[in-house]
Amino acid sequence: MAASAFTPNPEGPASGFAPVYVSEDDGNTWSVRNIVPSAGPVGTGDITHASTGGTAAALSAGILRIPGNLLLNELRTLDFASSGPMTVQASRSQIDQPFVQAARIGLKDRVYVGNNDFGAAPRTATLDVSLDDGTTWTSVRIEPRDTAGQDGPSVRPTVARDGTVYAAYFGWRSFDGSVATSDVVVVRDDSAASTFQALTGGDGLPGRLVAQGVSIPWSNAPSLGQERIGSTLSIAADPNNSSTVYVAWGDRVGTGDIYTIHVRRSTDRGISWSTDLRAIANATNAALAVANNGTVGLLYQRLDGSGSGSRWETRLEQTRDAFTTTQNTVLASVPADTPAIQFLPYIGDYNYLLAVGDEFRGVFSANNTPDLANFPQGVKYQRRVNAAGKTLEDASGQSVASSIDPFYFSSPVAR
Repeated sequence: MAASAFTPNPEGPASGFAPVYVSEDDGNTWSVRNIVPSAGPVGTGDITHASTGGTAAALSAGILRIPGNLLLNELRTLDFASSGPMTVQASRSQIDQPFVQAARIGLKDRVYVGNNDFGAAPRTATLDVSLDDGTTWTSVRIEPRDTAGQDGPSVRPTVARDGTVYAAYFGWRSFDGSVATSDVVVVRDDSAASTFQALTGGDGLPGRLVAQGVSIPWSNAPSLGQERIGSTLSIAADPNNSSTVYVAWGDRVGTGDIYTIHVRRSTDRGISWSTDLRAIANATNAALAVANNGTVGLLYQRLDGSGSGSRWETRLEQTRDAFTTTQNTVLASVPADTPAIQFLPYIGDYNYLLAVGDEFRGVFSANNTPDLANFPQGVKYQRRVNAAGKTLEDASGQSVASSIDPFYFSSPVAR
């Protein structure tokens, strides 16, 4: 399996490549493969990737390449465990937050890259689509309505096994410099992802409005603990029943919350939507996935408390009855005020969750202090630590300050 985070190449940026993490033993141990063409101080800008399993170890990725002017590279390798560099299949500038999903349909991988394309302003919500393993690409503009100069950064696709594709985005209708008034919009395509016009709103335009006129605080400054907020969004379709789809997003309700995650569901292919199945105050980084048996996983990070006593809790909730009941697992509970912020994002603008067979698998970032009490399900470090002293160490055994690290987890799917 492969995972990614903002990670510099151990050989330095002069090498011209950034790493992905690779595990060949179900996540027990990890190593890096410097195969991503980017040379930034933290490897790449935004990066996501997906694999369908259709061609052994093939991996498709979307990155913001460094150096570059919001330079999108759409990449592919047939063997991400090898040392061979990924191939650039498509590239253009002025793109934000590429988010990759893929599915094997017939004999080809279909790859979908949600992105915010400033080259298409003011209607910036876009999906890049390849139906042939990334050989050819089409950019589909999915925002038909007037915007406040652009849509929100997050554009998230999801694909069911029958080829149905949904995508969610924030349609920004006005923006006062600190708050975006936005619609939460879902589009659907049933025709090989060519138009994304299968759903329409009450105005007759493509895209169903899951929520209308929500207030999304936009802040590139510490706002929720030491983290910025402004574009939490996730969508997941049931892989075996494409009529059922879930969406999660963050906004400010205005009842004393800073940021609240909402989860809603459609069981009629996105035509009608429930009210909130789940509302989680002061939380961010929602990520949804649906397992083969219909169990829904929701990964998120919630700020608990305030000031020096505040903590970031990372939780995985599972439900088989639309969140009437849940199996709730605390993956991490770490101090939120340390380490001190050095740059934004602090713990990341998004997490990642997927369902593979009988497991949910995911990656999140958190304070890496080696205190076992911070990780109720246990934790295994692949760096040098002093567990008794609860400190990190360098290669010579000297203590080093805590920082933010990516953590991988897996959890059995609830039945």
